[in-house]
Amino acid sequence: MTPEDLARRLRAGEPFAGKTITRFDLRGKQLGGARLRGAKLKDIHLDEADLAGSDLQDTQWFRCPLRGASLDRCDLRGATFTGSDLRGARLRGANLSGAKLLRANLAGADLAGADLTATLLLGADLTGARLTGAKLDRIRLDFAKLPGAELAGAVLQGASLNKADLTRALLRDARITGSTFYDARLGGADLGGATLEKVVLVRADLRGAILPKSMTRSVLDEARLDRPDLSGADLAASELDGHDLAGVELAGANLAGSSLRGTNLRNANLRGANLEQAMLAGCDLTGAELTGANLRRALLQGAILRGQRLAGADLEMTLLVDADLEGADLQGARLERAILDGANLRGADLTRALLLQTLLRGAALDGVILDKAIFDRVDLTGTDLQGVRLAGMTMTQCCFIEAKLAGMDLREADFTGSNFTRADLRGADLRSSVLTRATLMEADLARADLSGATAKEAFFGDAALAGARARDARLRRATFTRADLDHADLSGADLGDVVMRRARAARASFREARLAGADLSHADVSGADFQGADLDGANLHGLRDAEASWKGARLRGARRTDLDRLEAEAWSPPNEEPE
Repeated sequence: MTPEDLARRLRAGEPFAGKTITRFDLRGKQLGGARLRGAKLKDIHLDEADLAGSDLQDTQWFRCPLRGASLDRCDLRGATFTGSDLRGARLRGANLSGAKLLRANLAGADLAGADLTATLLLGADLTGARLTGAKLDRIRLDFAKLPGAELAGAVLQGASLNKADLTRALLRDARITGSTFYDARLGGADLGGATLEKVVLVRADLRGAILPKSMTRSVLDEARLDRPDLSGADLAASELDGHDLAGVELAGANLAGSSLRGTNLRNANLRGANLEQAMLAGCDLTGAELTGANLRRALLQGAILRGQRLAGADLEMTLLVDADLEGADLQGARLERAILDGANLRGADLTRALLLQTLLRGAALDGVILDKAIFDRVDLTGTDLQGVRLAGMTMTQCCFIEAKLAGMDLREADFTGSNFTRADLRGADLRSSVLTRATLMEADLARADLSGATAKEAFFGDAALAGARARDARLRRATFTRADLDHADLSGADLGDVVMRRARAARASFREARLAGADLSHADVSGADFQGADLDGANLHGLRDAEASWKGARLRGARRTDLDRLEAEAWSPPNEEPE
């Protein structure tokens, strides 16, 4: 059979299903509409041949040159090309789904609008190829060469382009979803207007590329970026860990839920950016523009924010553990339920800031400015506050457990409902402060001055108040069980209904104090001064008052020691004799 006979039979639509055709020269022949489904073609020369609209499903091509051939609208589903040269071939609108073109040469080929679903093009050469509007779902282009290829408007879903070369490729307006570009080269590529979602660009080279404005839930770990303009970009839930984005334009960008762990963002423009729930642990944000940025629930653990301008920022539930905020401007900032444990806030300005249920445990606060700041239910456990001005502050229901406040000026501060358990308040000046319903269990208040303070219903159980001054203090219904009040001065204090069971108040002064209804049972007031004190109805059972002065004291209705009760309290069962 001559090449002319074969060409005539193919043009006539004669079926060659399952046939093997070997060694024919059909270059430039008109073969449109051929029916070659399942055929095997070996060493067929088809350069410049026209096979448009042919049924080539499941065909097998071995060493068949197809340079410049027309395969427009052909059905090539499941076809296999081995050692084929398709340079400059036209495959517009062709269906190549499931086809295998391993290491095929398609340089300059036109595949516009083609269906390449699940097509295998591993190591193929598509340099300068045209894939505009092509469907590339689940395509395998690993190790493929696509420099200068046109993929504008292409759809890639679940595609694999690992280690592919897409240098200067045109991907404008492409829709790329769930695809991988590990170690891919995209230098100078145009992705403007493209939409990327769940795309993996680990170690990809994007230097000089025009990046898309939407890269949601994408992974860019170790990708190389050349100071791109990402202003207004949608990068929600993407991974940009460890990148150098110093000075990058990210104004108005959506980075909500994204991971930028350890990223260099020095001097980056993040004005108005959405960083809600973004992972920014260890980021360097020195000099970054954060005006109007949304940092709610952002994770900024160990981040560097020195000198940052965050005035009026909403930092609700933001994690700033061990963050460096030294000298930061946080005036009027909202820090509701924010976590700043171990943070460096030295010299920071929190004027008029709102701290509600905020955690500041172990934070460095030397020189911090808190003028008119509101503290409510703030946790300062273990924090050294000795370099902070707290006089006149309102810090209600705050936690100062084991906090360091020795020698501090706390005059006129309002600590209503706060917890000072085991806090160090030695020598602190608490004059005219408010400690109503505060807990000071085991607190060290030795030599502290509480004169004129209001501590109604406060709990001082086991507290150390030796040598403390509480002249004219309002301490009604406070509890001092087992507290150490030796040498304390409570002259003129209102101690009505206080509980001082088993307290030690040797040589303390209660001159003119009001102790009506107080419970001093089993207390030690040896050598104490009760001159002019009012103890009407007080419980003095078991009181140890050797050398105490009661001159002018009012004891009407006071309950003295009940000897029978005292004996009963001292009784203990005898040891049983061994049998």
